[in-house]
Amino acid sequence: MTIRIEAYDRLPDAARAIREQVFIRERDWRPEFDEWDAASAHLLVFDSDNDAPNRPGSSAQLASRSQPIQPSQNHPVATCRFYADPDHPDQPGRYIIARLAVLPEAQGRHIGSRLLADAERRIAQAGGTMAAVHSENDHYKFYEQRGYRLTDEVYEGGRHGWLVKDLILGSEN
Repeated sequence: MTIRIEAYDRLPDAARAIREQVFIRERDWRPEFDEWDAASAHLLVFDSDNDAPNRPGSSAQLASRSQPIQPSQNHPVATCRFYADPDHPDQPGRYIIARLAVLPEAQGRHIGSRLLADAERRIAQAGGTMAAVHSENDHYKFYEQRGYRLTDEVYEGGRHGWLVKDLILGSEN
């Protein structure tokens, strides 16, 4: 598996399409897009493996909405965004990683883990000292296995909560 992660200072069309599929169509989560998209750095994962099926909603079709795709080109399969957290002035250096989404046909290949690690690395390089994610409880384990700890900021009886991880520049977080 060969992947490439690119950073953007605005929400790319391919990232929007991935989030629409994963969060709106699959999870019926609205509103999906908000004012933080304009203030965020956006990461987009491209997979050069050409085994993704050409079916409705496939990454190949999602990419074709914004630009033509050739069979040998990379195709977008995952995205996330991050931004400095303005709501925790008591925790300088805290960044939010949000809207991490991997297309169904790319799941189970550790792409989400690699994307999360890349976001953490970029945050640490920018001077960030902590990454925070808001998650549903069925995803807590994913983050906890990657060094995050659940805070006391939980909602809906623990169904949603904030998890945080301290970042150290130059280390494998």
